[in-house]
Amino acid sequence: GPFPETSQSNTHVLIVTDYFTKWVEAAPLQKKDPLSVAKALATIFYRFGASKNIYASQSWDFCEEVSRHLCERWNISQILTPADPADCAGLDDRSAEVLKSSICNVVNEKPSEWDTSLDPVLFDFRTSVNSVTKYTPFFLMFNRYVCLSSEVDFVKDSKEQGASSGKADSLLPFTAAVQEQQN
Repeated sequence: GPFPETSQSNTHVLIVTDYFTKWVEAAPLQKKDPLSVAKALATIFYRFGASKNIYASQSWDFCEEVSRHLCERWNISQILTPADPADCAGLDDRSAEVLKSSICNVVNEKPSEWDTSLDPVLFDFRTSVNSVTKYTPFFLMFNRYVCLSSEVDFVKDSKEQGASSGKADSLLPFTAAVQEQQN
C-alpha cells in the first residue's frame, strides 16, 4: 500500500507468511501503524498460535512498538525482529512477488472493495503446490487435501479416504526436517 481507500477505510495490507508451510495470511489495515499491525497479528496468533520468530520488513522502532502493543493489549509476549530484505528472500521465496501481484490485480479490478476480495486470492495461493516444499500450504497446515463443498460426497469420502491417505506418508521426512530445524 497505500491502496485506494475502501468503504471499510482500508488502505494497506499486512502479509504474513509461515516459513515452513508457506501458508499466507493477508489482513487489510486502515493504517500502517504499529497498533493496527499488532491487532492483525493478534488475530492470526489467536487462530494459529504464536510463532517462534517473526521477521518484519520494518525498522527496529516499528517492531518494538508492535511487540509492546501485543504485550500490553493482548498479553502476547512476542518479539518482532526487523530483517534485511536480503534475509527475507528465503522466507517468502519468489512466490511472495506472485502474491503481491495478485493482490495488486484485485485492487485494480475492485478499487473500492479490494479488502473484501482477498480470500479468493489467498485460497488460490494456499491450494497451489509450492515450488520449494513440493506441497500445497493447505496440505502442510492441515495434513489433508482441500475439498470444495461442491466436490464433497460425504458417504463416499468417509468410506474411501482416511486422513493419512495420499501423500501424507511422504510428508514424514519434511516434517522431521522442520522439527529438527526448530530445535
